[in-house]
Amino acid sequence: MGRISNYLILLVALFFIGATANGQDSNYVRTCIATLAGDDCWGRGGCHDGEQKAADFIREQLRQTGARPLTSDGFQHYEFQSHKMEGSVEMFIDGKRLSPFWDYRISPYSASTSIKDAPVVVMDASLFFDPRKLLKFYDRYASLIRSGFVYMDAVQWKDKKLQADDVRKLIRAFDFDGSLGCKGFLIGVDELPVWGLSYCDQNSDHAVIYVKRSLFKKKVNGVSVDFRNEAFTNKTQNVCYKIEGSQYPDSLIVFTAHYDHLGCMGDSVIFHGAHDNASGTSAVMDFARHFSQNKPAYTVVFLLFSGEESGLRGSRYFVENSLIDFDKVKLVLNLDMFCGGDEGFTVVNSDGENTKWFYDNLLRINDEQHLVSQVKPRSNAANSDHYFFSQKCPAIFIYTMGGRYGGYHHFTDTCDRCGLENYNRIFSLILQALELQ
Repeated sequence: MGRISNYLILLVALFFIGATANGQDSNYVRTCIATLAGDDCWGRGGCHDGEQKAADFIREQLRQTGARPLTSDGFQHYEFQSHKMEGSVEMFIDGKRLSPFWDYRISPYSASTSIKDAPVVVMDASLFFDPRKLLKFYDRYASLIRSGFVYMDAVQWKDKKLQADDVRKLIRAFDFDGSLGCKGFLIGVDELPVWGLSYCDQNSDHAVIYVKRSLFKKKVNGVSVDFRNEAFTNKTQNVCYKIEGSQYPDSLIVFTAHYDHLGCMGDSVIFHGAHDNASGTSAVMDFARHFSQNKPAYTVVFLLFSGEESGLRGSRYFVENSLIDFDKVKLVLNLDMFCGGDEGFTVVNSDGENTKWFYDNLLRINDEQHLVSQVKPRSNAANSDHYFFSQKCPAIFIYTMGGRYGGYHHFTDTCDRCGLENYNRIFSLILQALELQ
């Protein structure tokens, strides 16, 4: 089925979903995950306006609950610099086509590259520690380096004292300044690194590509690479709504999640992000449906952030340009990675002076009702969108443990791999813990 037809289905879903049953509904959540993690949202990053399509879908879902926008259009607009890798991505070694993501992964800040049968100069990482030897090496191979790629084995090298992380740090020092003047670095590894959006606000003048070192066991005569990676200003938005409380409208419970993900590494590799974090986003929308049909005593705010994968940008922007009064917030609950849950869930910042009451409530209810296998404590960390809120008001981060979900920052993180068998019990436990405050 073509993408235009799929997008029409997405639009129809906006109206169908709004007519489904009450909150705490794993069918509703799965339908939302399927939409947000579908091909038409392109990994909810900069590629093909996928992030914007996701934001439009979320806004429509919240609007249908009767929730009120915190801004005129329900969006808090902001922007940051990033990259997007659209179109075809190709790499060949001596004429043999490699498989993107399985054989190689292109760092997301890499400069666009289109070159055929480029020479490859093998360089030992230990040269980084000896400027004189490095200069001698460069003088010897300057013409080849400038016209081709530098390959470094990040696993085996002459100096056995070096660790793989040391090599990566050294390579990182060359990522953006183009010191060697090559077309790109090829970094040989046994296990390809997790794909992420770190440093996407910076610009490199060459490509950085991690490759399976097994592909370089024999002498390589030529490497061909073709991809386009566009630096752009990501004009994005947080989605911000609320449902007024019936008894204490000036006191706030805040549900948050990030709806963005990694986008794509070319059109053939889409990072669907079902578990991370279409699941948490869909759960927040399900809480909105619940409170629209069961009037809350406190005002409940729903904040869905973009920019999390690029460094918690959306939540940081909100905290620095807040649309709510932090002194009125009783608790922020951030939901990130919400599929599975066979082994229970973890509560980050569970031991905070202003959050321990909620963690204690969770334990008490779970001891009585045995809703999940465990509720695990964890001290605060800057690992999700709750963090900047926790500097201003009570804030926690909940993520599930165990069970079914796709690979982390992997194109296999799809809706069909998301287990929701524990979802209703987790929903109920969180809701009851809030009601005990």
